[in-house]
Amino acid sequence: MEPAFVLHRWPYQDTGLLCEFYSAEQGKFRAIAKGARRPKSRWRSILQPFTPLLIETRGRHELQTLTQAELAGAHIPLAGERVYSGFYLNELIQRLTSSYQSVDGLFNDYQQSLELLAVTDQVEPLLRRFEWQLLCHLGHGFDWHQDTQSAPIRADSNYQFIPDAGFVPLPAMTPTSFRGEDIIRMAAFELQDQQLLNSFKRLMRQALHPFLGDKPLRSRQLFAQFKDY
Repeated sequence: MEPAFVLHRWPYQDTGLLCEFYSAEQGKFRAIAKGARRPKSRWRSILQPFTPLLIETRGRHELQTLTQAELAGAHIPLAGERVYSGFYLNELIQRLTSSYQSVDGLFNDYQQSLELLAVTDQVEPLLRRFEWQLLCHLGHGFDWHQDTQSAPIRADSNYQFIPDAGFVPLPAMTPTSFRGEDIIRMAAFELQDQQLLNSFKRLMRQALHPFLGDKPLRSRQLFAQFKDY
């Protein structure tokens, strides 16, 4: 049996569930949990997002069958905006990773982020850190300390960010550029003020855009509806 989390689930036929799992060994994959929606099913209450599991599946095709599932720890209690933040982490893994792609270290960073999300008073820095961790795990990290010309980032200079390349020095500040002093602070994750958090969010959205494309993130839409409500 392998450690796993449910990223998403859908009703399947009359009484089953189609679950998209993220596991330490197989990465992202889908499996059918037969009978999981029956009132007396032993899986009914545990096949939920943010619940650490041990699972076993069988099948060699794209869609496997769940054969065993049990708790590997307590359900991680997320409430309010933290629920949508958790779904955001799930959606990033769904959109950016490939099926059956095991990425060293990503499962542990994901689980740790969920656990911290349940207890932290500062959600935004945690989300920005996970975005950066995910980019690094997938081979799309960039150099915070040197620009694209291999010169050190200077606090008194301005830079344009180019995804999968890094920071390009500019002669003057523009509406889409970043100050060198902010880049240095972001590199150290010194995210105490809202202005810097906003800059970091803008930077991460630029870095993630080539891989997410223009399709909106469902978790962001749900969170916006929650805030409006």
